[in-house]
Amino acid sequence: MVSASGWAAFSAVEEAGVSVGGLMDESTTPLEFPCRYPIKAMVRSSAEARAAVLSVVARHAPFDEADAVRVRPSRNGRFESLTVTVEATSRAHLEQIYAELRALDPVVMML
Repeated sequence: MVSASGWAAFSAVEEAGVSVGGLMDESTTPLEFPCRYPIKAMVRSSAEARAAVLSVVARHAPFDEADAVRVRPSRNGRFESLTVTVEATSRAHLEQIYAELRALDPVVMML
């Protein structure tokens, strides 16, 4: 629930001409494209899960697996954190990658 002071803050922001519906768009993102961007996914630990994530990312942004991929296992080994650093060309480019990764069954969480 938003308090009265919270609604007042939203109103003040909107009156200043800033959209609060889409908090970030291409013109307001702090990133300058193209840029190197780390795609991060937490997956259930398996070679198939790693391959699926890397395949999706590679379809959108080629990368050198030796330099751009970092895998960190969880404490108990059931999960892995995958970080793939890519050359992102736009916010829409990143959103496409993240949308496909979220649709994968082994992906538990995206950062």
